[in-house]
Amino acid sequence: MKRTAGCFRVRSSLLLALCWLAGAVWSLAADPPVLERLVPAGGQRGTTVTAKLVGKPGEGNVRLQCGSSGLVFRLSEKRDTVDIDISEQAEPGVHLLRLCNDAGASELRPFIVGILPEQQETEPNGRLAEALAVASSAATVNGVLEKAGDVDSWAVSLEAGQTLVASLTASRILGAPMDGVLQVVDGRGTVVAQNDDDCSMDPLVTYTAPAAALWYVRVFAFPAAPNSTIGFAGGADYVYRLTLGAQPFVHHAMPLVRQQGGGELRLHLHGWNLAVQEAVLGAGQNMLIGQFAQPWRVYETAEPVWLEEQLPERVLKSVPAAICGCLEQPGADVFRLELKKGQRLSLTAEVRRFESLLDPVLSVRDVAGKVLKEADDVDGGNPDASLDITAPSDGQFEVRIEDRFLGHGDRWHYVLRCRDTVAECRLTVQGTAWSLPADKPLEIPVAVERRNGFADVLMLQVSGLPEGVTAEPVSSAKDGDTAKAVTLKIAGKRSSAWSGEIRLTGRTEDGREFPVVWSAADGTNVSGFWLTVPAAGG
Repeated sequence: MKRTAGCFRVRSSLLLALCWLAGAVWSLAADPPVLERLVPAGGQRGTTVTAKLVGKPGEGNVRLQCGSSGLVFRLSEKRDTVDIDISEQAEPGVHLLRLCNDAGASELRPFIVGILPEQQETEPNGRLAEALAVASSAATVNGVLEKAGDVDSWAVSLEAGQTLVASLTASRILGAPMDGVLQVVDGRGTVVAQNDDDCSMDPLVTYTAPAAALWYVRVFAFPAAPNSTIGFAGGADYVYRLTLGAQPFVHHAMPLVRQQGGGELRLHLHGWNLAVQEAVLGAGQNMLIGQFAQPWRVYETAEPVWLEEQLPERVLKSVPAAICGCLEQPGADVFRLELKKGQRLSLTAEVRRFESLLDPVLSVRDVAGKVLKEADDVDGGNPDASLDITAPSDGQFEVRIEDRFLGHGDRWHYVLRCRDTVAECRLTVQGTAWSLPADKPLEIPVAVERRNGFADVLMLQVSGLPEGVTAEPVSSAKDGDTAKAVTLKIAGKRSSAWSGEIRLTGRTEDGREFPVVWSAADGTNVSGFWLTVPAAGG
């Protein structure tokens, strides 16, 4: 009996040791969550949405992290869906969120808070006879073009004279790899309106009904990156949100920006189905909501703000300034300003974030009409135009904005920013979430873009690290290997796991600071990053 009991104790001890070892190995092998997208990709304020989490949720203490308020998340037991409680006070627009556990975190993904009732797509809905009826006068519908050849159809009831506005969100904010197309179709299947691209690959189409009837909106797509396929494209990542109905719809409001610290602001509204042409934003407010189909954001800026008609004879008497204008008529908008010889000026024609149809060409000319400098797109994905110029002499100069394709209209709006040229830099990274390896430092490459002769030595450092984890500052000099890129290294160990937000900052000797940022699909700059430090030894 003693021998048997001893064997039992030995076996029990071995079993416990093996269980502990298995747990340790599992902990060490646990992977960070991967979140590819949410379906649907948004929801209405004041409702609860159940969204599918596409990716790999991971094990252990899995949770959703979001830097904005107004959203409460409840993961399902299988962690493949989440119930999202959206507060009535949640800010409309894009909210960035991620999945995380004790091993790491996913990249940020967008979730859009809307203000209209929402509907979810159900298949089949490709033919007009299968079209899904929009349950209210205006709604945001959520769908996926799941496979090649997929077409989604929605039915909308309109009275004679009502204007239907249908706006697709897919590529620009959600990052869907699709070039969407919207068609408005009558009951016989005749296409009465179509749009392939609006101010991005995402289309917007309008149609004024000549008679009371049921009208149909069709959604289909081609690949965002062209290939040899000539048919309609689709896939699990062809996720979209479609806002449609005869609801008041603001496509922009003037002024497009407001100066920081300003008081009450009166806006002139432009769009469709608008019963009023003006609205007022109180001091500190930046979101126009009202009874509109989509919210409109008025961004803040440091410069004094002018409407183009507020400048007598289009003369700009001082810089810095932000001029809000619109190419409503054919030709260029021309502004004049006095410069001293050697004065350096930075000019930007900004359109991208204001959902403008303008593809600006920006130029500076002397009084004789000679072009001193001209600029077009900042890059292939950004139509904004930017240039720097040094005045060759004292005198008056012209700043001209025109459309690359000679377009004009009430959606060819822009903000022209004028300021003295300042040496500065832009610091960027390629991701927003990192995990500290157990056996070596974490390396974070940072790209350094020096602008306008920026020659300062830049010291990059990390803030927000937990106890036991450190990062040595690294410097970027104006010349050599570190001029355009540096690598930050984070090292250390902890007895307990930690995760949280850190920030990366570049600082000059005179105290100027430049945040390290990551750019989301819609151009939003993110400066808060997620670091995970697993417990030492698993």
